Amino acid sequence: MKVVVFGATGKAGRAVAMTLLAAGHQVTAFGRNPADIPEYEGIFPIVGDALNVADVASAVAGQDAVVVSLGDSLNPVVLKLGAKLGVKRNTPLNICEVGTANVIAEMATASVRRLICITSYGVGDTRDRLSLVFKLWFRALQLGEQLADKERQEKLVKASGLDWTLIQPVGLTDGAATGRWLTSSAGDRRKRTISRSDLAAFLAEVLANGRYVRETVVLSGLTISEMDFAKKAD
Repeated sequence: MKVVVFGATGKAGRAVAMTLLAAGHQVTAFGRNPADIPEYEGIFPIVGDALNVADVASAVAGQDAVVVSLGDSLNPVVLKLGAKLGVKRNTPLNICEVGTANVIAEMATASVRRLICITSYGVGDTRDRLSLVFKLWFRALQLGEQLADKERQEKLVKASGLDWTLIQPVGLTDGAATGRWLTSSAGDRRKRTISRSDLAAFLAEVLANGRYVRETVVLSGLTISEMDFAKKAD
């Protein structure tokens, strides 16, 4: 399958691109910074901006499926202190909303139906399911602006008429792949974290088996005892 990954220079997008390549797909990696695009045989790089319609159109044309992994990789706390630290915002606050709107429009033009979009637990269908711990965590990390952008992004995806899947991972880590996770279209979760490697593996499964079309699915890690139980069950 030919798949383009928007946001392939971010940690999650990179993990997705590499996992899809390993699964045998023809992967196009789309990102703004050419130095950060994965350089592997089988991955076709496109340097572009998701806010630029022409760039998006060239990446979507001829694809079988699209993965959107847009976001701001800069720490939000650092952004808030940017003036003092000399750090400037290089990603617009509405990158998810506007970038995804462009992707949806160009998918319609190119007659590409399958869209998988990575957002975040705690927006849209799961906004009201946030625990106090999550609310305090999001507040401490000052994620309000980013979550609002993803909220608008999800609304666009749901209204697109495409064969979409929204994946809402809990807190993402650089941990090792476990191959074990909980998926829930009812908004349930287990651990508050999951590795990007497991996120990428799950996304590859969704693309391959066609599950969760026009559904929002929460992805969370399992506790050690749950993983042990799953292994025994196997």
